[in-house]
Amino acid sequence: MADIQRYESPCKSGLTQEQVRSRVEQGLTNAYNTHTTKTYRQIFKDNFLTFFNILNAVFTVLIVMTGYIKELVFLLVVGGNLIIGLVQELTTKKTLDKLSVLVTAKVTVVRDCKESTINVTELVLDDIMLLKTGNQISADSILLEGTLEVNESLITGESDVIIKSPGDFLYSGSFVVSGNAYARVEHVGLDNYANKISADAKVTKKRHSELRSALNKILKVISIIIIPIGILLFLKQWLAVGLPIADNTVKTVGALIGMIPEGLILLTSISLAASAVILATKHTLVQDLYCIETLARVDVLCLDKTGTITEGRMQVEDIVPLRKADIPNLLANMAGALPDDNATMNAIREKFGKRFDYAVKHIIPFSSARKYSGVAFEDRGTYLLGAYEFIFPEPFEGVDPDQYAQDGYRVLVLAHSDYFAEDNAVPQGMHPLAFIMIADRIRTDAAETLAFFEQQKVDIKIISGDSPVTVSAIARRAGVKNPDAVDATTLDTPEKIDEAAKKYSVFGRVTPNQKKELIAALKRQDHTVAMTGDGVNDVLALKESDCSIAMASGSDAAKNISNLVLLDSNFATMPSIVNEGRKVINNIQRVATLFITKTVYAVLIALMTLILVDSSYPFTPLQLTLISFVNIGFPAFFLALEPNYAPIEKHFLISILEKSLPGGLCVVISILVVDLLGGVFQYSPDSVSTMCMMLAVAAGLWVVVKVSQPFTTARKIILGSSIGVFVLCLIFLRGFFDISPLSLPQTVVIAVNVILMPFIMKGIEHIVTKGAFSVLMKKQQKKIMDRLEKKERETGKRKDV
Repeated sequence: MADIQRYESPCKSGLTQEQVRSRVEQGLTNAYNTHTTKTYRQIFKDNFLTFFNILNAVFTVLIVMTGYIKELVFLLVVGGNLIIGLVQELTTKKTLDKLSVLVTAKVTVVRDCKESTINVTELVLDDIMLLKTGNQISADSILLEGTLEVNESLITGESDVIIKSPGDFLYSGSFVVSGNAYARVEHVGLDNYANKISADAKVTKKRHSELRSALNKILKVISIIIIPIGILLFLKQWLAVGLPIADNTVKTVGALIGMIPEGLILLTSISLAASAVILATKHTLVQDLYCIETLARVDVLCLDKTGTITEGRMQVEDIVPLRKADIPNLLANMAGALPDDNATMNAIREKFGKRFDYAVKHIIPFSSARKYSGVAFEDRGTYLLGAYEFIFPEPFEGVDPDQYAQDGYRVLVLAHSDYFAEDNAVPQGMHPLAFIMIADRIRTDAAETLAFFEQQKVDIKIISGDSPVTVSAIARRAGVKNPDAVDATTLDTPEKIDEAAKKYSVFGRVTPNQKKELIAALKRQDHTVAMTGDGVNDVLALKESDCSIAMASGSDAAKNISNLVLLDSNFATMPSIVNEGRKVINNIQRVATLFITKTVYAVLIALMTLILVDSSYPFTPLQLTLISFVNIGFPAFFLALEPNYAPIEKHFLISILEKSLPGGLCVVISILVVDLLGGVFQYSPDSVSTMCMMLAVAAGLWVVVKVSQPFTTARKIILGSSIGVFVLCLIFLRGFFDISPLSLPQTVVIAVNVILMPFIMKGIEHIVTKGAFSVLMKKQQKKIMDRLEKKERETGKRKDV
């Protein structure tokens, strides 16, 4: 920065277009890449260059070399998966990119002696910004002309208004409470204070996802075993069974195709991407697809009161007259005379309106230093409205505002003097007329939203920098069941924070670092924690949480590092977001059982072919394609669309293995029986293959029955349609799918096996869920998840994921 030429343009002139062009060429703009979505190149690369796509390409070459071209039907599934995945990701990117634009703020600049409004990303170094009441300061800058009252709470966490004069530094992310001024941009892009914090936070943005970890573990195991099994199986069928090279290749490829649950990965990606688009219609920007799952698993939700429980506006709750006077009329005339545009005066105007009955002699505008405003009316004296202790440095006898402040109200005093104010000071002879009780406006839907989370057994923690008394009162009005608050200034040790995290639901006087420590304490207590925030002071806590949610009205730093951004800053959309997440994860978990069942028996049958039996692998690629469509593709597509808002089961991997093993082992047992009978009664290889295929389909349909419980009309139709499709293929496409005719005894064997399957599955399920296997799986799951979570944290430290 030291070598860069700086421009000190006059406030009314600003930079010239030539200077702006030079800045853009030097890269000195306020553009800051938040990496909300993948690039098009990344999308195509991630969809095409996968381990299993490369394997499928190898399989294709091998089958083409054998001449069994019809066995390439499996490529329809692979190609369909690829096209659907690409279209879905591209559609999602387009949707999310549009939403990202909505989050982008505007700023007024002076260039070539003209004022114009541009995106904050188009600001350049040394631009002259025109700042007005309500503006968010878009870049670190130096105030040149004018005076501002600035709220830096998004940066510091402190809600006090700070007066800024020419020469003072303005932090990006802070808000102009009142005043108009010109300021010169001092830092742009990543050099901005808020963006530095955001960039540091994004380094560890990736959170643990049980779903992602489970899928990665499944794929890792399959990728390790698939090639060695393929080589050994080919050698076994060539050397021991004597299968011709062409037939051997087809059988081996069939075995390996059966092991790959690539449809599950596709379904997961599509389901999460589709949910992101659905949430976009609910004004929610999803910046990390897997956060949909994490939010669905959340059991503790930490909230700041402003923007979530409250609207960020004030309202007049009550008036306590202290002397006889027409208080509403006086307040309405003050509201008409004063130019103040702050939360207090807006609440007064909303309650009493504006009147102009009295001639105005002098106006005292509100000042954060004075803590009051006032009007001197002709022949009526001076009326002041503000903080009691600033208007009455010496307490007025018999008047005590503290009793009302204990109820959580912001107490203002309306006072009068027959004398006129000089130099905006408090005139002599001042006496109180009334106390005005003002409070944060509770969102109309806050109670309903909080009730939803209570019903879903999600604990609410309200964390605020305001006084415990105020926060407790707001929590009570909003319907929080345990509104007793703790003063965080007393939580000076980790042990006290841990204890308070268990005991209290409301926290006041919380510092930014304490927010982070509270969330860390809740996570240590085995909770899944979500955090909502809007300021730079919330960044540490947002980063620490399992799922972070930012308000679009908040700072760029908070939005950049958060998993979700509520574009309308409306906390009431949270229940629908949670429900969408639960629907997706519950349905993925349900249909994952169908995919993993096939993977289980495909692997076990391949191992069984290698070790236990003398025959070749029983399925061809065509038969596996039919099995996959009838047992998985068709029912999974529809089951994945059903609404399912039940709480998420923990231990995704254990859950799907417990549900998949019975069906997979049942297929293995049935095929072992067929293989033994085939040896005794000399069944032909084609008959054995057909019987094995039909038993695999039957077992898969029993699994569909299992995951469809409780049965609804729609699920009955899905099951009936799957059976119907299979019967039609048996009748009209026997030759295409290598289905041989069966004798009556062979048909009886199949029928008996099909009848016994649910009982066999029940017995295996009992062993899996109740026996030593279950204990072993839970221990192994914990080790796996701990190791993956540690690896993800270490990876996150090295690069922005």
